[in-house]
Amino acid sequence: MPRIHVIGALVYDLVFNVPDWIEPNRAVHASRVTLSPGGKALNQAAAARLLGADVALIGAVGDDLFGAQMLHELRNIGVNIDHVITLDSARTSLASIVVKDNVPGFIGAPDASRKIDEKHIDKALRNLQENDLLLIDFEIPQGLVHYALTMAKNAGALTVVNPAPFFTRDAFVFEYLHLVDVIIPNKFEAQLIAEDDSENPDLLARQLLNMGIKQVVMTLGEDGCVLHEKERKLEQSAFAVAVVDTTGASDAFVGAYTLAMANGWPAERALKFAAAAAGLACSKHGTMSSLPRLSAVDALLRAGGK
Repeated sequence: MPRIHVIGALVYDLVFNVPDWIEPNRAVHASRVTLSPGGKALNQAAAARLLGADVALIGAVGDDLFGAQMLHELRNIGVNIDHVITLDSARTSLASIVVKDNVPGFIGAPDASRKIDEKHIDKALRNLQENDLLLIDFEIPQGLVHYALTMAKNAGALTVVNPAPFFTRDAFVFEYLHLVDVIIPNKFEAQLIAEDDSENPDLLARQLLNMGIKQVVMTLGEDGCVLHEKERKLEQSAFAVAVVDTTGASDAFVGAYTLAMANGWPAERALKFAAAAAGLACSKHGTMSSLPRLSAVDALLRAGGK
């Protein structure tokens, strides 16, 4: 099986489930607190590995307890961390995630995850093989996203971009979209990239394809997901699960879909598999702690979900 190389942030997550959103000068008591390794790259690498992929993670942590705990847990599940560097000049990136009525809000404190550079990526991707996959998100600087995608395409690898977190249109480097084989945005991220506030996923996807991207897989929350290529469209409904926390769902989806690509599965099977993984992630609290194993996804699919 081709290896999936994941570049991005390793972030230790503190997840607070609360009855009300925080307001100035007011205390809110959490009904549940979950501490878990996280960050989009770590979650997506872990998601793909738990489902059976050969995964290498590329990033940085600080020389502290949070970083050591994340590396320990990644080793335990079999993610290759040879290119996760430990820095004594930065602290491990942290995030506070506040969840109300299953909807998360985020406060990020990036540090070590922002310290990787082109030399780090050069070393990590030096042995990239043809048909390997590069999965990258926007938790690292845009210039490094562009640089890594260029290396991957030069090596003949497949490229997958999850454009998150994406806060402003100005942050996107449009010149590298032709290097992207698959992009996996939510509708809001697709609107930002397309510079279009349309609520029509099909219209947004077509605009992304016109920018040079080969395949658009748009996640739509409880409405499932939709895949667009130049000549076809596929839709997949969300799985019916008891939702308790949606924080890890998108990363579970991305990791599962990238695994399906590495396996060479047809798009229909890939979408259904990824939707099942995302649904299961919604049924547990936390981020990495919510990611399902292959046996659980297979069981849900055998049970005849949508």
